[in-house]
Amino acid sequence: MCGLDRKGIVLLTTVGLILMLSLLILKSIDVSQKYFERANDRSLFVQLNRSFLDILAILQKNSQNVKDAQSLSTIVGLPIILNTDSGDINVMIEIASAGSVININNLILSNNDINEPLYNFLQNILYEYRVTNSNFFLSVLLDAIDKDKNERTYASEAALQSYKFSDGGINSKESFSYLLDYFVANGGDAKIYNVPWEEIVGFFGKDIDFNYIKEPLFTLIKKEYNLHSLTQDEIISSYDELAISASDKNKLRALNIGFFSPRIFCSMSFFYSGQTKLLNFLYDMETKKVDYIETIF
Repeated sequence: MCGLDRKGIVLLTTVGLILMLSLLILKSIDVSQKYFERANDRSLFVQLNRSFLDILAILQKNSQNVKDAQSLSTIVGLPIILNTDSGDINVMIEIASAGSVININNLILSNNDINEPLYNFLQNILYEYRVTNSNFFLSVLLDAIDKDKNERTYASEAALQSYKFSDGGINSKESFSYLLDYFVANGGDAKIYNVPWEEIVGFFGKDIDFNYIKEPLFTLIKKEYNLHSLTQDEIISSYDELAISASDKNKLRALNIGFFSPRIFCSMSFFYSGQTKLLNFLYDMETKKVDYIETIF
């Protein structure tokens, strides 16, 4: 395909995304004007959920053209800020790539084998932060992800110790935090809390988007694989555009690092009468499904 044709496709995609954002703004303004005039806590909660459904419907209808790094870059990091005419209610909508961290569940492969490159990478992160008993912590993670109740080492199966935790996957920040606490309560090193886990691991998806890897994780990857010249200065669409050796590219591939992830993280913030209401959700543009919803009041 010639360069001109590709530019035309990107332009059409961008126009489609601008239309999507415009619809999002118009819909939100209409909703804001109609429902926020006399808002109270209950009506604001109802509006938060109503707006979520409106935004989800627009994404399902208009995000099908987001299929590459360039088109994704047009919506990521662009906040939409809305106000009612009275000025007493503000709404902010932000979209970010959800491929910015490692899915901790990828520690176990589909054939139930341990993902050795990822296991070794996480172990070296623990060494970096001087966490002792690292093998025990990784066993706790592995036993939380697999579906059996067989302990890899003594007390590593959290689901056997507490009814509050069920294994078969780590699907939320709360579950991961529980495992951190469990590790420390069972003789693990409290320095585990010093690791910036929210900037390193997530709980959904197979791939990592090179263009949006969070800075702490990006720094650790560079150090782990001696890729000190690696940068994120511009949007990259393929491994061919990276100025590194073939062997170094294979090191990145071992962590499932690619250049487009269809998963986006949407955050809605509502400000009213000195209060903030938040609704976050993870949306997969490929499957058109919501994988995670979080409300904060």
